[in-house]
Amino acid sequence: MVLDNGRFHKAKKLSVPRNVELTFLPPYSPELNPVERLWQDLKDQLAFDFYEHLSSLRQKARTVVSSYTDEAVASLTGYDYLLEATSVL
Repeated sequence: MVLDNGRFHKAKKLSVPRNVELTFLPPYSPELNPVERLWQDLKDQLAFDFYEHLSSLRQKARTVVSSYTDEAVASLTGYDYLLEATSVL
């Protein structure tokens, strides 16, 4: 499992099953975290519109998120290093 360096991922009492290996990303490296590209794409689609009410922004965000296809998410988050690592397993 690939994790960022959040303290909550390193709790002293964290119980990790034997069949799970934790791999931590280097600190301050959002470019290595696949979800960051998805968040950036979402923000790009929301950023330059004017929303008079928070409910309008929520609705636009729902519309954008529901429009993502499996292929679109895979193209945004499918880093080669992750795909290669999972193909070995």
